[in-house]
This record gives sequence, C-alpha cells and structure tokens, in this order.
Amino acid sequence: MAICKGGFLVTNLSFKTKLVIVENAMKRFVVIMAVCLALSWMAALTGMSSTMYRWRDKEGFLHLSDTPPLSGPYETIKEEDGNRGATPNTGMSPSEKTHEISDAITIPLRCMGNHFLVKLQINGQVEGLFILDTGASLTLISPEIARMAGISAGDSAPILPIKTASGIIFPPLVYVGSFTLGDLTLEGKEVVIHDLHQARNISGLIGMDILSDYQVTLDSRNVTLILRPLQHIGPVYGGHPRKWWKERFAFYRRAIRSLEGLLRAPVRALNSYHLKKQRIRKSIAIYQDRLTELGLQAEDALVPLDCR
Repeated sequence: MAICKGGFLVTNLSFKTKLVIVENAMKRFVVIMAVCLALSWMAALTGMSSTMYRWRDKEGFLHLSDTPPLSGPYETIKEEDGNRGATPNTGMSPSEKTHEISDAITIPLRCMGNHFLVKLQINGQVEGLFILDTGASLTLISPEIARMAGISAGDSAPILPIKTASGIIFPPLVYVGSFTLGDLTLEGKEVVIHDLHQARNISGLIGMDILSDYQVTLDSRNVTLILRPLQHIGPVYGGHPRKWWKERFAFYRRAIRSLEGLLRAPVRALNSYHLKKQRIRKSIAIYQDRLTELGLQAEDALVPLDCR
C-alpha cells in the first residue's frame, strides 16, 4: 500500500501509522468543509437581510420574500444604513429599462402605526392626508375629498371591479386633473373613489400609478419620501413608452371582461353588492368608448400593434 504524505509517496509504513495519517487527513477535510459551509451560510444570511422583494398577486394580497416572483412586477427593498429603499421592478424589457436622473425630490412624511402618511393636493384645490402604499397599483380617494374637489361620481363614472383582501368592491373610476406632492406637480390620472374606513383624517391611498415616473425610496430614519425622476430608455410614442400603452389597453380590456362576467351573475348576487345590470352595461359602454379613443390616439402616435 502507498500513501501520499506531504507530496511524497510513502510506502512500507506500519498499519497503525497508516491509520493515523488517514485520520488526520479526514479531520482536515471535515474542518475545511465546515468552514466552507459556514461561509456559504453567512453569505446567504447576508443576502436575505439586505435584499427583500415585495409584490401583490392577482388576488390583491401583498407578499414579502427574499426571492422575487416568477413573473409580474415587484419591488426590491434594500436595507442601507437604516433606510428602506423600495425600487419598483416594472417588468420592462431590457430595451425599455429606465435609469435615474440625479435630481432627487424629498417630501416629509408622517407615521401612523405601520403606515406612512403624506400630504397630497387634489386638482390644486383640496389637500388631505393619504396613506402611501408602494404595493398598490391604483390611487384611491375618499368620497369626502372628491366632493370637496368638485369630482362627480354619478352615473357618468363607470364602476371598476377590484379584488381586495376583504372581498370584491365596485368603486367608481374618476379622473383627477392633477396631484401635488410638496413642490412637485404630477399629471392627472384615473383613480377610484372609496372610503378606507381607517381613520377620519385619512383622505385616501396613493398607489404607484401616479408615481410610476419616479424611483420611490422610503427613508424610515428621517421619515421622508425620496423621488428620483426616471428617464425611459427606448422608443417613445406620443410622449409615453411602450409599457404605458400596453398597460392602458390591458386596463380597459380587463375592466370590460370583469363587467361582462358580472352580467352573467344571478340577480341575487348582484343585489348583495347593490349593483344593477343597467349600471354594469353603461360602465361597459364607457370603457369600450375609452378603449376606442385610446386606439385612435395610438394610431396617431404610430404605436406598434404589439403594444395595443
């Protein structure tokens, strides 16, 4: 039997000596493996503590994990020096990814339990306290602040089926001309009118729809919202990137499909939601008109067919 010891081939050793050499080699191997495992665990734990991912599923439930979802948009949350930075991943293709512009806008926040609150002005007229929710895709305003801002939610406003953790709601969808956060004025968007029933002084909830042109960072140490404008890389049509057009077409089509499904529901089920088929049909017609108008705008802007 020949044993390699210290790089030399050793022969004619006693059985006891050979056994000692083998045992020492095994001990060194175990120690090396233990160190490697410890280092790998430390690296894994470091990665878990420094980066987390947050997203909402199709049912509207919020998820927080150390691994991103297999598909769909999500946020990357990094802990740096006590600050929590939430960087939305919008699901854009590499040609449409965005990069930051250095100009950062800082807006003071307030804390209420686990929520951040921020002052938001509607249509340059009425100001209220809103919950800031970077996991929400739609902005919500209360009936009271809508009334104060002169926003009507009558029959001309279509209803929008929305799945929440507590069930399905059918709030009206209305247009807000502008939003003001501190010194920053944001362009108008469609929002829903619904009462959160959380506190009397809460006027609604801010979603990522009105902040989609910014990288959003929540500085929990200084209790501030930091917005950094994003410049879209890739083709722009009518002032909007491809992703914007895809989302608008998909939004109206989803609303139409959901409402058409409601028309097949029993009258008793609709009555439980205080819904009438006449209101549903009218909402479908409104969304179809908006979809047609969007299609005409896309044609004028030469938007590719795969974005419609």
